[in-house]
Amino acid sequence: MIGAGNVATKLGKTLFLKGFKIVQVMSRTQKSAESLASIIGARAISEFSEIIPDANLYLISVPDDAISEIVSKIKPVHGIVAHTSGAVGMDILQKSSGSFGVFYPLQTFSKFREADFSVIPVCIEASDSETRQNLADIASQISKDVRFIDSFQRSRIHLAAVFVNNFTNYMYTLGEEILDKNDISFDILHPLIRETAEKIQQQNPRKAQTGPAIRNDKKVILKHLGMLKDEPEIQKIYQLISEQISKSSIKKS
Repeated sequence: MIGAGNVATKLGKTLFLKGFKIVQVMSRTQKSAESLASIIGARAISEFSEIIPDANLYLISVPDDAISEIVSKIKPVHGIVAHTSGAVGMDILQKSSGSFGVFYPLQTFSKFREADFSVIPVCIEASDSETRQNLADIASQISKDVRFIDSFQRSRIHLAAVFVNNFTNYMYTLGEEILDKNDISFDILHPLIRETAEKIQQQNPRKAQTGPAIRNDKKVILKHLGMLKDEPEIQKIYQLISEQISKSSIKKS
């Protein structure tokens, strides 16, 4: 394991519990490497020169902008080198090994929450058919949903994920701020959030859309915009999204 952050920790623990022997955990700091290594029975290292040359798989699980630096410092190895990024192409790894690929678990990971990998899609891409199958075999040991996805498709999946996860979470943040300013607990929205998430598993998101914008209820929209008059940037977000929802309604009809 190269990396010891959220993804590396969740993935490393899951592989370890499934019986995979993880020999080393490398991180920029020895302390971070030791934190994960102690859990999964591995040796902690913090120097590239300490990486063993004969592992079957080298899994790079670091922030996207650090992958190229990692690859530039790894000496070519005989095993498979793969990264776990949704946004970085596979070819960045081609100088590190004759066998390389991508092992991308499509999920958001947090240290305070356990991850059930059995239901997490794992997107696989590889330099050749043998490597592809080897990565898929490993993925199938931890997930029931293994998919062969190329770099172009994966970049689009990552873009879609930013909308449905990162942007949605920011909307939760805005909602919480509105409630906090009016002494209302955010938990009043929890049932609504759960219902929205559950509904789109049974229905097309476009068809599931509700609210004043889809109804073209201009009176309510203007009222809401008035409530946001002291926060022009948030007001712009509300107006832009309402306009887009309204346009999607016109397209649908």
